[in-house]
Amino acid sequence: MSSFFFSRLLLPTFIFASCFSSVAQAADQATLDVLMRMQTASENINYHGTLVFLQNGQVQSMRVVHKADGTGRFERLINLNGVAREVVRKDNLLICYMPDSKEVMVSRQKFKGNVNVLTQLAGNDFAELQKNYEFTLETVERIAGREAQRVLIQPKDNLRYGYRLWVDNEKSILLKSDLLNERGESLEQAMFADIAIVDRIPENLLQPTSTGDGFTWYERESDSSTSMISDSDWKIEPLPKGFTVSSRFRHQMLGASVPSEHWVLSDGLANISIYFEKLTDGQDTFEGISPMGVVNAFGILNAKHQITVIGEVPAGTVEQLARSVTFSPGVKND
Repeated sequence: MSSFFFSRLLLPTFIFASCFSSVAQAADQATLDVLMRMQTASENINYHGTLVFLQNGQVQSMRVVHKADGTGRFERLINLNGVAREVVRKDNLLICYMPDSKEVMVSRQKFKGNVNVLTQLAGNDFAELQKNYEFTLETVERIAGREAQRVLIQPKDNLRYGYRLWVDNEKSILLKSDLLNERGESLEQAMFADIAIVDRIPENLLQPTSTGDGFTWYERESDSSTSMISDSDWKIEPLPKGFTVSSRFRHQMLGASVPSEHWVLSDGLANISIYFEKLTDGQDTFEGISPMGVVNAFGILNAKHQITVIGEVPAGTVEQLARSVTFSPGVKND
């Protein structure tokens, strides 16, 4: 299984439960209650189960162990088909075991990125978000043997995707999610086939399958070459409706003479990354649209830079954004 597909498998447990806290205050009271209970459950409930992921006719499954208590958050994810992979995450420490190559990758995240940002949005004013999405309680269905409330999150335009969620009635855990295209059709689906919600995770479930003995260990410390920036020579005008720039980074790429920039845009649910890289002689370039499952990328050349826009949004959104980028050297845009 590709690293890209495996990263998609991680999203339901790492991102979904926290990100929907940001929409709650924009909904009616009944929907608000469901979404806020779901966000709280993601931070306080222990569970383990089998997660099934469907995209482009491919089915992947993984075991998930999730522990959340006063000591922090712990997650263990084991790929059950395809190439063997096991990921253990504790707060900002991520360890990936790769038995096929007898390697272990260890990383310590300096910037926690969108997961943190979206969780922090829970206390903000979401009047603007309601202009872009509608939130509707639907029927109650059974998922993994449990009663679940179905919730529809529907965009009001074609700039972003929608979601359909199934939230456990008793414990408020997110049991299933569908990502919906502009026609309301499912693009990808993540669902628990079985889940056990427990007071305490058994100690044996917290231990990785492999000890890593005889493996080559690679550790990536926090990248000192990456820094947050408050201004830039680049400008995006106009921004797609409802989106704002949530963070900007400058990164010194290996072998590059000047640093590149990475911007993150968000509307509270959808996230888009923009990369600005100065071109060098003979460097390969990328122009036009490139779909990667539910993710779309669009490349364009501008002021001797490669501009690449990537996001889990419709193709038209990444193209519109790429064509809205302008270069204004000496005029700081903040």
